[in-house]
Amino acid sequence: MPAACILSALGQPYEQCLITSGEATARVRANAASRLAAVIACAALGAAAAGCSSGPSMQALATTRFLSTYVRPDGQVVRLDQGRDTVSEGQAYGMLLAEALGDYGTLDRIWKWTRKHLQLTGGLFAFHTNPAGKVISPEPASDADVLLAWALLRYRGPGAAALHLDGHRVADAILAHEVVSGPGGTLVLTAGPWATGPPATLNPSYWSLPAFEGLAQLTGNSQWDRLAAGALSLTRTLTHDGRLLPPDWAVLGTDGPDATVRPVPSINGGEPEPQYGPDAQRTVVWFAKSCDPLARALAARWWRLLRVHRRARALALSLHGAVLDPVKGPLSLVASASAAQAAGKGAAAQRLLQEAVAQQQSYPSYYGGAWAALGTTLLNTRALGVC
Repeated sequence: MPAACILSALGQPYEQCLITSGEATARVRANAASRLAAVIACAALGAAAAGCSSGPSMQALATTRFLSTYVRPDGQVVRLDQGRDTVSEGQAYGMLLAEALGDYGTLDRIWKWTRKHLQLTGGLFAFHTNPAGKVISPEPASDADVLLAWALLRYRGPGAAALHLDGHRVADAILAHEVVSGPGGTLVLTAGPWATGPPATLNPSYWSLPAFEGLAQLTGNSQWDRLAAGALSLTRTLTHDGRLLPPDWAVLGTDGPDATVRPVPSINGGEPEPQYGPDAQRTVVWFAKSCDPLARALAARWWRLLRVHRRARALALSLHGAVLDPVKGPLSLVASASAAQAAGKGAAAQRLLQEAVAQQQSYPSYYGGAWAALGTTLLNTRALGVC
């Protein structure tokens, strides 16, 4: 991986130089360079001349850039713009993107690092490590746990049987430790085993409907279908059936059939009111790419709020759509593109998606890079499709 001097998510200079050596590193550099050269050539020659469509070429370019920039040769996904630390979510993003690209070597390296440094005795994963891989926050985050289980069970490369066993173990641990019962007997994924309450702490952006649907198919366990149904029901309640935007955080007041759900400000006290920000924007993407037409219809209704130019690009909005932070980021653009696609506005979706990729190229960041890659993969290809 070459030395990288990049800009932070907010466009401020932030020099990061990551230097590695040895034969293994040389191979990684060569592989990444060849993949990057191929997709750049495809984009430069044009879709017709290069024999590829603009959607897949944009996806391959964004994915290869993320993997070659943020994944170390040993498989650690490093947030270069956030102190070079690592979070379980980043390991999950890396594995999903490598699997979608068919880069099984990178997936294997990321999984081995994740299992060695993050996996806890019960099967879930510590959330946060320092640059050296030492755990500094052992509490799991359920979004990473879900995406890691999905990536492992989706894997079709060499040694798949062993990774599938690992995936089943993670999926079982999620159901055992991170799920509570909700209104009407639904199942609800909480933010982690620390968040089961009561009251239960919820992050609706952790409800990756494509992952729930994929895990239902891959495990044969109908509890994942019930989790998807619960996520849809609670999100409809939180957003007044799409008249409001989804919140970053929410709480489930009691456990059981009489439970009530409401949006809350950030759990760390950093925001004075509930908001649609860099967490909640993921909810729109996941719902737009669900197999459930009711989830896609909900995502389409959010386009009414997000189609306004400033709102479509803002880092944070109120739940009614007022701009709270106008800074533009790749994920806000990807989320708006997802709502547009769900609403049948394909041209608008592609413009927003291309703008997201351009924003990440101009002002690189770990989170923006991950979602430029995931957004183009989910919206423009079937590489992570389950329907």
